[in-house]
Amino acid sequence: LRQSPLRLSAVQQYQVESARCRRGHQHGSHLAKGSCVRHLEERRRAKWLIQDFEETVPVVTRPNRGLHWLALGAALKVLDALPAHRLTPTVVNNGWDCTDMNKAFPEFSAVSVRRLCHGPLNRIAFEVRSDAKAMRHIAQVGIARVPDDPSLPLSNAVLWTSAGDVLHLRSDEDEGGQLEVLEGSRRAASQRLRDWCHGAPTWLEGEPFANRLCLEIDLHAGRVSLSISDWGLDPIILSVPALQIQDADYPWYPIVSLTGEGQEARLVDFQVRSLM
Repeated sequence: LRQSPLRLSAVQQYQVESARCRRGHQHGSHLAKGSCVRHLEERRRAKWLIQDFEETVPVVTRPNRGLHWLALGAALKVLDALPAHRLTPTVVNNGWDCTDMNKAFPEFSAVSVRRLCHGPLNRIAFEVRSDAKAMRHIAQVGIARVPDDPSLPLSNAVLWTSAGDVLHLRSDEDEGGQLEVLEGSRRAASQRLRDWCHGAPTWLEGEPFANRLCLEIDLHAGRVSLSISDWGLDPIILSVPALQIQDADYPWYPIVSLTGEGQEARLVDFQVRSLM
């Protein structure tokens, strides 16, 4: 039996949308499975347990639903209807542009479901995209301590902006030490103020208006490593002493701020590394 033109049109529309989704997120789909975003340590030393029984070996786990989002601002929505979106839901700014960066949270921000672990090394990989035809706006990724009342500002946050700035925002300036650059990339990051450095890699600057951003966070040591495209590629390592302060009521979460309409982001990997 032949399908009716109306039914055929609906099927074709779904197929076209699914194909577009696969093309746009094919790279990220592999990342979500851990085949491409795996750290160099995983790829080179996968047989440690067989080769040497006496040495300690790293154990990498990926928390359940670690790529999902818990809280969203009013300007954002989650795309999770299509199969390609379900493993790594995409957050999209389909609302409006942010004209005041001080109001990026909570209206233009999304927070991950899973909190960071204190002790093991946390590795987070974001994939951020923007519309090539849209006006350029600064996006932000990083980690933050989120207050229970969303109307309040972030109590503590370390943010990497698309303009190449790294900011340490906190309500108490005397809590912990200052943000400090330990190692720079080819374009060495420079200290501007106590809680601001400039010279980190920029992103969303040109074609294809999509970047993978890799962050390594060690809360116990108070260090954050930033690299673009892949793990350990010319990273910038920062000392953030405030990360060492434990507060059960205010854990650290991955966060993203999309301040321009048409920007979208998703978590493509969330690893917790420990030694055994």
